[in-house]
Amino acid sequence: MTGSDAAPHGVEHVVLAPEPAQDSWWSAYATALDGSGIGAVSRAVIEADAEYIVAHGIFGDGSPSDEWPSSRVRRGLVMGAVQSGKTASMMAVTAKALDRGVDAVVVLAGTRTALWLQTFSRLVEQLDTGPGRARRRLLVPRRSIATGEELPGPVSELYGVAPGAASRALDLGRPLLVVAMKHAVHIEQLARSLHQRFYPLTAGRIEPFHVLVIDDEADDSSIVDASLEGSPDDLSVQRKQIPRRILDLWEDRRQPGRTANDRLYATYLAYTATPQANLLQDDGNPLAPKDFVASLRTPGTEGDPEVRTPSYRVPEGVTGWYTGGEIFYRTMDGIPLCVPTDDVADDDLVPDALRAYLVASAVRVGRRPGILGPATARNRVFGSKAEAQAATDVMSMLIHPASAKDVHFEVADQVVAWSIGERTDLPVGNPADEAGHRWLRRDGVEQDITLHPDRWLRWLESYGEAAQFVNSAFDPPEPRRVPSSDRWDEIRTIILDEIVPGTAVAVINSDENADDRPEFGPWQDAQGWHAPRNLSTIFVSGNVMSRGLTLDGLSTTLFTRRSNAPLADTQMQMQRWFGYRGKILDLCRVLTTSDQISLFAQYDQNDEALRRDILEAMRTGDRTPDFTILQGKDFRATGKISGLRSEPLFPGDHPFVRHMNPAEDDPNLALVADLFGSDDLVVGSVNAPRGLLLKQTYGLMETADLLDRMRYRDHGDDGLSAERGRWASLAHHAGLPSTFRLYRAPQVPHSVDLGSASPYVMAAYLRFWSECLTRRVPGVVSSDDPPVRWNLVDLGARRELQPRFRVGLRFGGGDPLTDGPLARLGVPVRPMERSLVGNDMHASWGSRNRTDDGIVGDELFDRAAPESRVTLTDDGARRPGSDGLLLFHVVRRESGRATIALGASIPRGGPDHVRARR
Repeated sequence: MTGSDAAPHGVEHVVLAPEPAQDSWWSAYATALDGSGIGAVSRAVIEADAEYIVAHGIFGDGSPSDEWPSSRVRRGLVMGAVQSGKTASMMAVTAKALDRGVDAVVVLAGTRTALWLQTFSRLVEQLDTGPGRARRRLLVPRRSIATGEELPGPVSELYGVAPGAASRALDLGRPLLVVAMKHAVHIEQLARSLHQRFYPLTAGRIEPFHVLVIDDEADDSSIVDASLEGSPDDLSVQRKQIPRRILDLWEDRRQPGRTANDRLYATYLAYTATPQANLLQDDGNPLAPKDFVASLRTPGTEGDPEVRTPSYRVPEGVTGWYTGGEIFYRTMDGIPLCVPTDDVADDDLVPDALRAYLVASAVRVGRRPGILGPATARNRVFGSKAEAQAATDVMSMLIHPASAKDVHFEVADQVVAWSIGERTDLPVGNPADEAGHRWLRRDGVEQDITLHPDRWLRWLESYGEAAQFVNSAFDPPEPRRVPSSDRWDEIRTIILDEIVPGTAVAVINSDENADDRPEFGPWQDAQGWHAPRNLSTIFVSGNVMSRGLTLDGLSTTLFTRRSNAPLADTQMQMQRWFGYRGKILDLCRVLTTSDQISLFAQYDQNDEALRRDILEAMRTGDRTPDFTILQGKDFRATGKISGLRSEPLFPGDHPFVRHMNPAEDDPNLALVADLFGSDDLVVGSVNAPRGLLLKQTYGLMETADLLDRMRYRDHGDDGLSAERGRWASLAHHAGLPSTFRLYRAPQVPHSVDLGSASPYVMAAYLRFWSECLTRRVPGVVSSDDPPVRWNLVDLGARRELQPRFRVGLRFGGGDPLTDGPLARLGVPVRPMERSLVGNDMHASWGSRNRTDDGIVGDELFDRAAPESRVTLTDDGARRPGSDGLLLFHVVRRESGRATIALGASIPRGGPDHVRARR
């Protein structure tokens, strides 16, 4: 079980579960995990996370009863990481839920047949085990389909259940276990079977019937976008069809919004590594995660497995780590693992990536005694599967050129043509290959090595530097060895004799002429066991690689795809180089443009920020807070929700609070009167002053405190403010103590929402700026133009450039005030004449005056100070290092009274981010 103890901010202590009972579903899966090669610590974390999801998610309202929502449905989400092992968690949750008494589990697995059968097969092998399995559950479809003994028949027959079988299962308490393809027709047939065979029987039971629906890759096809509901577009119709079919698994369309009968309870559990669209969809959507959220953990460079943080250390070290964005974009960015291709000629992009792969593969063969090269292994027959596995090392390369399928075939032909070189007597394809695979040839590769030896040697040297880094920084159990340049001839021989003749080129896409799904395991025929068919393969692919397909042994990726409107969730799923690559980490490379590397790195930062939000919600028990979904100035969070708008954190160069108190009651007049006195700097002529300027300046925190002293009759925090959640989220991102609040608006019932045009929002921003000067905050960039990722800025330099704020009081041309706090300042205070709409000024910044420097408006009021530090960019913003300004405006109201408005000039150089909003 899991539980919360006193813990550092943002973490939760995890108590590992006791030993499983014999013959439980969990004991079966625990045995499978034990034999999977996953370390003991990681297995314990998988169990602890599954226990949390079951206890706080599936049974968060207790066992099915009247305490559940009136719909009798609970909806939640689990966030994993790309290629991190979400399926293992799904299996663990399934086992724990069945042991807890769930009556039916439906796993929606894959939108393609191969992915569906892959998950079905894994569930059968790892969970549905033991000689008495037929007496423990009712499995749909038949087990023989999962094991490959039987091909899937017509969809209309896949999910059928005999009436007697359903009745016996219910009478004997045998759970229903279903693995269905996430396709509209498949789900429709499954729903029909449930409604015809099971639900009529459950309606008359005393005990409730609890169905758990686990939706794998839940951001793919399962999102409802309300703005598209009325669209006749074919794509929109398809996007709506699957969510509606999923609801049919527990709803009756004649009574939408609740389960089919009052004894039926349902939990919908969405699994995805990219939950942006799931969390951004309207809360009223029937599959939105309204009731709970959770985030899975991964083994990595830091963290305690008994504390709920994004990662945890494992005793096996780097070989057991999940290698995601932390490794590729931060820890090893100095090598770099992501290699910019901006300076590589277009006609050398593919050849250079091929050189990287061939050198890396040769190093892998040479560094492990007993490993056969792919050419030798292809012609070897092994006595057992274990022998074949021990003698081979799967190696892969991925070229992701575009989404267009015809481009994939063109690039594959280009790869083979390069390997052929100048010879014209060899066809690009290989008619002798029964599988239709293309194969590399020796002639062109040998020719390229002769013509461009420096281009080959630079990869060997790069791998040597990476190996040194891994050895010194990570201390792997087996030190990484890369031959020096003077041993190039050894590597050259392995490349030409073993790697090239044993390397296939395969196209993986949805085209009927594409190659079959990769096979990375040994295979058997009458002769014996053989090396994996894809022992060394260069894959050319596009969109099909972005869902559920893992390339074993992937070392080299060439990503040349371009997008005019990048989508974070889509491109995050394309990062097939993520996974458990620790054994070959020094040999992993991603070749793409510097702009694309920057995008990938920002996606990773935004992903980490969201994960911290979810972990904080798990720690505090806040079921579904208003999560901050970040995007960027040059990319969107998702394309699955239309009408998203971008909302920056930076309040702007010259924000203005136009909202004021009623004339008869303005406590801000007293605040301003307390600030200013007769010894302050008079701006303008003594006889007709434009206003006053304090001689002292304020730091970021002092300015924030001053802004928070402003008071309004109808503006503050009424407990429903979206700003409260946003700034709390930022505090989680920054790792601030739970007692430290960025947003400190006073409690005001029925508050008017001013958005970023609020002094309390400005105060929160300045307070956050101060905190960012001493820490790296994920998802944050600078407010410079162009912005810089905050984890790359020089914090020391930023501290030197942090602004101090001057505070001014702007007069107008009205009659001097003779009553009230401002009448006692010692100078005639003349209010400004401004057009009003209720208690709001119609406009913001006022007059502009000619000076020796040109036209200067009130937003540069502080330039009147002799020691003013203000320099401007070409677009009129204050440069980093400039002073900031708070300028209180005295505005005339009826009956000779006045109220206070506020303008600010905020220098560039502070923190910023862009969040997506519906």
